[in-house]
Amino acid sequence: MSQRKLFIVHNPFAGGKRKEKLVRNFAEYAEARETDFVVYDTQKSGNATRLISEELDSSYTDLIIIGGDGTINEAINGLKQDIPVSVIPAGTGNDFIKNISIGKNQQQHFETAIEGNVINIDVGKCNDRIFLNGIGIGFDGQIVEDMGSKRVPLLSGHAAYYYHVLRILGSYRERPFHYRLDEEKFEKDLILLTIGNGTTFGGGFKLMPEAKVDDGLLEICEIGTLSPLKRFLNIHRLSGGTHGSLNEVNFHRATRIHVEENPLLFAHIDGERLGSPPYEIEVMPGKLKIRVRNS
Repeated sequence: MSQRKLFIVHNPFAGGKRKEKLVRNFAEYAEARETDFVVYDTQKSGNATRLISEELDSSYTDLIIIGGDGTINEAINGLKQDIPVSVIPAGTGNDFIKNISIGKNQQQHFETAIEGNVINIDVGKCNDRIFLNGIGIGFDGQIVEDMGSKRVPLLSGHAAYYYHVLRILGSYRERPFHYRLDEEKFEKDLILLTIGNGTTFGGGFKLMPEAKVDDGLLEICEIGTLSPLKRFLNIHRLSGGTHGSLNEVNFHRATRIHVEENPLLFAHIDGERLGSPPYEIEVMPGKLKIRVRNS
């Protein structure tokens, strides 16, 4: 394996001592297999995109991302080389890896990163930004917006996310959406409109249970008018992906989505703040090489 050269990127400020140990363990694992590598620290949020864009040249054979969904999103937005990507999960939600098989423990994650099979998966593109998991517009976008602007002392990660979910679940009002799925136009009042390449958002909400990362399509979930009581009684359905049984929930599939300008709407992209529409969204079939566990 001496011809392999890994570009390893991680955020040293996320995960603390546990994350540092994970990076050291993987470096030792790679060294034991005589695999060349360089470890890059992102230093601050958003830096992975610039770092990979500027430092990852044609001498590298693989990109290894040690982190969560936010770090993954930043990294792939800086990737210009057509090389395999491996993910060693070290985030809070780790939603993207629920769509691929990389193993169930650290040892298997390391094995996959070095020895896994390479497959091609779809990515999405919103305006000029790539995403792997998806975009949430409306309710879940508002949650991420509030997490960025209304921080709660002593709460972070899952706890902060669920706090904001419960804080606005009953009071959030439907918003007018004007959008187009391929050539079909819609005008609806919705709680949320989610566009997914993957299945899961928010660390466990399975909003798009039928989504697949290799089918050349984006899955769209729309949730219409629900009373506050009905929201609280049915929020558990989102974790199990059974919310499709509600009359207010509809699913679609499309390759291109246009969402018209609306300052009342906020969105997230792979869990990171995106701001308000307009959005031009499309699927890019088979665009990304990724390593998965050998079957």
